[in-house]
Amino acid sequence: MSAILECIRTVGRGERGRKPLTFEQAYQVMDEYLDGKSGDDQMAMLLMLIRVQNETKQEIAGFVKAFQSRVPNLGADIDWPCYAGKRKSAGQPWHLLAAKLLANSGYKVLLHGYHDKPAGRLHAQDYLSVLDIELADSPDIAKQLLDEKGIAYLPLNKFAPQAETMIGWKNRYGLRTPINTVVRALNPGGAKLGLRGSFHPGFQQLHAEVESEIGLTRHAVVSFKGQSGESEYNPKVSQTVWVSTPSGVESHYWTERMLTDIPMPKQCLFNTDATEMNMMANTVVSTMAATLFAEINDYEQAFEKAYQIWVDYCRDAGS
Repeated sequence: MSAILECIRTVGRGERGRKPLTFEQAYQVMDEYLDGKSGDDQMAMLLMLIRVQNETKQEIAGFVKAFQSRVPNLGADIDWPCYAGKRKSAGQPWHLLAAKLLANSGYKVLLHGYHDKPAGRLHAQDYLSVLDIELADSPDIAKQLLDEKGIAYLPLNKFAPQAETMIGWKNRYGLRTPINTVVRALNPGGAKLGLRGSFHPGFQQLHAEVESEIGLTRHAVVSFKGQSGESEYNPKVSQTVWVSTPSGVESHYWTERMLTDIPMPKQCLFNTDATEMNMMANTVVSTMAATLFAEINDYEQAFEKAYQIWVDYCRDAGS
């Protein structure tokens, strides 16, 4: 029996007989699919069955590992997935400014994402020109942009086109599949730091555990409930944040932190409404702080560094 059929049987049996895939099974079945040894209908069925049961860290890690053998390693410092998009009521993708400011501070930031037009959300890709962030047409161009400008946006279809096809199955079958979790962890830049924003409960821990399961101990990832599920930290909420470290996964509880007395740039690149400017500023600082925590492992120090970057921006480039 082929690997795909055996995996379908494993997760699709009756309630007493079914069980999740092991890391090795998940890796093999995705590896064979990417090599064209199984069809879209078979893989779609498998992913739907896994989704109904809730994907495990071993399954996601195995899928990610199969993709990572085929994606580039571009020498980035920060891995920044942009897949969810923001609901219009949650404001514009302010996290892009956080990424840009970290790039201006010397980090190489690789943004990567998927533009889900049917979702009707505000996607990072639509705001790149506002912040002078270039879209790379290939991994080679992304690497060149990282070296020259410190930041680039690489669309999913430019480094993992099969993953984009699989994301599109949601519109065909009406159900989100585990591939939405997989793409956030692909890390095409080979970065040592990363952030993961997700919406549904439980996925914050899952994203951090996947990094440890893959075995990339040098890749420190901070995972949190992001605005609309995007990689943007919400300063208005208190929440548990999960972090992958060389020794395993840790959890930290961060309380709400909204600064009322915070500098503002004279002009907002997003043309944010005056009533939302405080939220914009706090969001940018908090998102930078969350990202820097993956490196510093001390939230107060990370927040202080992020705040100083923001103050310098408001004084110089933002004035």
